[in-house]
Amino acid sequence: MSPVQLDDFDSYVKDMAKDSDYKFSLQFEELKLIGLETPHFAADLPMNRSKNRYTNILPYDFSRVQLVSMNEEEGSDYINANYIPGYNCPQEYIATQGPLPETRNDFWKMVLQQKSQIIVMLTQCNEKRRVKCDHYWPFAEEPVLYGDITVEMLSEEEQADWVFRNFRISYADEVQDVMHFNYTSWPDHGVPPTNAAESILHFVQMVRQQATKSKGPMVVHCSAGVGRTGTFIALDRLLQHIHDHEFVDILGMVSDMRSYRMSMVQTEV
Repeated sequence: MSPVQLDDFDSYVKDMAKDSDYKFSLQFEELKLIGLETPHFAADLPMNRSKNRYTNILPYDFSRVQLVSMNEEEGSDYINANYIPGYNCPQEYIATQGPLPETRNDFWKMVLQQKSQIIVMLTQCNEKRRVKCDHYWPFAEEPVLYGDITVEMLSEEEQADWVFRNFRISYADEVQDVMHFNYTSWPDHGVPPTNAAESILHFVQMVRQQATKSKGPMVVHCSAGVGRTGTFIALDRLLQHIHDHEFVDILGMVSDMRSYRMSMVQTEV
């Protein structure tokens, strides 16, 4: 599929949506073939299996984020997370699963070691009576120790569709401030209602505004780290792209993302 000119985008979507989105479905089937042969040996090691929230969402070896550990135990460098290229640089994002109780220390270690200043959380901790993500940050302003890393919540501000938090994390003499953007109105295994599109776009733009002033990869997660996470990253990349170009190649972009982490963007329309 060749890139689509922005002026032709409306007619392109109408054509693709004919016959119950038949052409969209064909494109989505193409995506399922990407990465089938890409190895993920580290995720399959016995000592790492319990660190994966879902047994069918595993990070590819070549693009996985590796933790720096003081010990040399096998598996101590493992976290279910992949670097994803962005519009600006080849490691603009880290797509990861929602932390588990046994991996939240590793999550904060990753944030500190990667010098990430933005975390985007696209799930609630519990949805439809199911645990989707551990509450991996302090409940109050009292600092909490996660492994060797101290996390302090400096502020928390609730809006209709998201919550914004400021954290300060520290280890030894290293101190880092982190912004935490938590979108709370996005359903799992589904798409937001049409009237929510404006809210989501505003959220993506708000995060991007801060990202231009930040260092380190943006850490993005939902529950599995592929569905909502993939859609957010795709939107962020797309909005940056159309600012500079008169065409889009959504299939090509999602294909590229899936070559770095399996199953990125889970819903076809």
